[in-house]
This record gives sequence, C-alpha cells and structure tokens, in this order.
Amino acid sequence: MAVEVIRRLVLVAALVALPAGAQAQRHEIVHPAAGHDVRLSAPALVVDREGPLVTWVAQEGHDNVVYAARAEGERVRVSPKGLSADSLHQGPGLAVGSRGEIYVSWASRRAKPEGGLFASDLQLSRSLDGGKTFEPPLRVTDDTPTSHSFEGLAVAPDGTVLVAWIETRAGERPRTYLTRILERGTRVESTRALDDDETCVCCRVSLAAAAPDIVTVLWRKVFPGDIRDMVLAASRDGGRTFGAPARVHADGWRITACPHRGGTAAIDGQGRVHAVWYTEGARNEPAVLYATSTDGRRFTAPRRVHVSTSSIPDHARLAVNDRGHAAIVWEDSTAVRRRVLLREVTTDRLGPIQALSQAVKAYAPDVTMAPDGRAVVTWHEEQFPRAKTIILRLGAGSGRTTR
Repeated sequence: MAVEVIRRLVLVAALVALPAGAQAQRHEIVHPAAGHDVRLSAPALVVDREGPLVTWVAQEGHDNVVYAARAEGERVRVSPKGLSADSLHQGPGLAVGSRGEIYVSWASRRAKPEGGLFASDLQLSRSLDGGKTFEPPLRVTDDTPTSHSFEGLAVAPDGTVLVAWIETRAGERPRTYLTRILERGTRVESTRALDDDETCVCCRVSLAAAAPDIVTVLWRKVFPGDIRDMVLAASRDGGRTFGAPARVHADGWRITACPHRGGTAAIDGQGRVHAVWYTEGARNEPAVLYATSTDGRRFTAPRRVHVSTSSIPDHARLAVNDRGHAAIVWEDSTAVRRRVLLREVTTDRLGPIQALSQAVKAYAPDVTMAPDGRAVVTWHEEQFPRAKTIILRLGAGSGRTTR
C-alpha cells in the first residue's frame, strides 16, 4: 500500500492556492527522488491543443534520462535506454509541429576522441500521439566525434523542423550551425554554418520561426578582445539562407570564460523580433535586457528588465503572442532565496514586476504562449524534502507585485 501511495505522489496535478485575487491555475509535478538527491536540468514548456507539456532531464544513477509530462498526467520517457543525455547543463529542446507533432531534442553521450574534452550527438525524438509515446530518435548531426549541443529547436509554419546548435570541428573555432529536417522530423535535408566567426561555446542558441518564412537565430558571439555580445541572424526563406548576423546591442561584456547564459528570441504576428538576454556589460554589472527589431538587423535601445540592486538576475526567457504582447520570466537570486519573476510587455511598455513563486528556492523558468494568447510558465522549486516542477497558467492578478 505504501509503495502505491508513493507511486501516485510521483506525478500529481492539483490546483493550489494562489495569492489573493489570482485567477491562474497552478499544477505541480512531484519528482520521485527526495532530499538533496534530486538532480534535474532546466525544464522546457509548450502548449498544444491538449494543454501544457513540459520536458526535463533527470539523473538516475549513471544515466541522464529525458522525460515529458502533461500537467495532469504521468511522466513519459523520451530518451531510449543506451542514449543517455550528455549532461544536466541544458534542458531538452521542445516544439510543436503544424499537425500536432511534438518534437524533443537533446544531446546524447558518445565516446570522446583521444585528446578531446567533449563529444555528443544531437538527437530528435517525435511523438505523434500527443506525448503519450515517443519514437526512437533521429540523429540530427553527422558522425564527427565532437560536441553538438546547446541547441535551439523550432518548427516552421510549413512543418519543417529547424535545429540550431554549437559545434567545434577539428582545427576550427566553435560555430553555430543550423539544419532543416523534412518529412515530419524524419529526414535531414541540409546543414550549414551561420557564421565563420567564433561562437561562445556554452551559451545556448535560441531559434524562432513564424509565417510566412521568417526564421531567426540568436546566439552569443565572441568579438575581438573576448567581448561576448549577442547577435541575431535572420532568414526570409524558411532557413535556407541567412543574412550576416547583426549585433543586437554593443554591451561590451569582456569575459575570458564561457558564462553559460544565452538569450531568447521570439517573433510576433507582425514579424517583429523580440529578444531578451543576460549581460554584465562593460561595468561587469549583472543585467537582463530587452529589445525589439522590425527587420532582424536594427534593434531598439535595450531596456533593463531587472531593476533590483540587491539581487542578481539570471536565466531570462521570453515568449510573445500574435498581438505582440510579451512575457519575460527570469530567476532572481540572493545569498539565500531564489525566486521566479515575471514582467509583461504590452504596447511597448514594460509592466510591473510580479513574483510568481512562493518557495524559498525556485529556479530555471521557461515561458510559452497558449493558443488564447496568455502566458504559461514553468520552473523547478524545492519544497524540502521534495523537488517539484510547477506549471502556471497566468490569469489576471496571477502574481504578487514586487519591487
């Protein structure tokens, strides 16, 4: 009986009390490990006709297993045995296709070449039954024994699956690559490098696609003098060709290291590009910045999303709806507490900062837009001795205003 009770607690969904006046729905996925034994990647989130679906990587013994779950369902294993995810440093990629397909990407382990530091293959699994089961994955990348990881994943309106990632080939600097995958995610059509210059090797790439044939790729580029600023490359033909990458803003962040902090780009119904990213700028002060562009080349002057001087922002994510309303989420940290904060953007105005989480340690948020144009947010939080993944459907008054 006790075993059955524990099994039912592994994944539950329940409406939980929210702050006064809230109309949001909060669901919890409770992870099976307890105490300090829970090791998870950041989650990824989409919303389709069946509702929210979240994916993550969990360490189980010597393996890292990719899982997916609905807000009100049990977890489903995505990665087959023998294809362990490479690490917990990045969560899976997740996207929904034009015919309801669900695509999940992850970097799988492979043997390192002699003298090499890293090696992984990029895998793409799909589900044709709404996430109930996942097919054996397609290896997106070639057989070169090097690292293929920190990918972005999107699906074009015509159903073409797009994957962009960072790869270091023998004798070359790290670069950003993109591939087009046809026939509902089963056949690689073409692969190309997006820039000849160096990509910051561990800052995740962000990929977005929108009608009619717009594709954007956002990544952190290494400029002379170890300046690591964000650039965006845009395509107007579905990812077949790209213009030269444009600097989103001259932050001037000089760091001789890889900060493990990428950005997020999204495209609204008017074709406008929205971007959010982390930087420490020329003064080495942590900041989350937001800017927009009508052509993917010239961006507005960035605005600071995080305004506190007593906490540190991190892991910013962005989603937009067709009307151009954006939702930005990020992690707010002090020496003791980590919170998930939200700021909405309407008619180009930044709204008040809202605290979404209530636990002492809440981290690694992601955000997407539901078909009704409202934001849905996920994150992990610790409620000792359990770790939970939260899914929050935002409504009016869904958070507490903070300063």
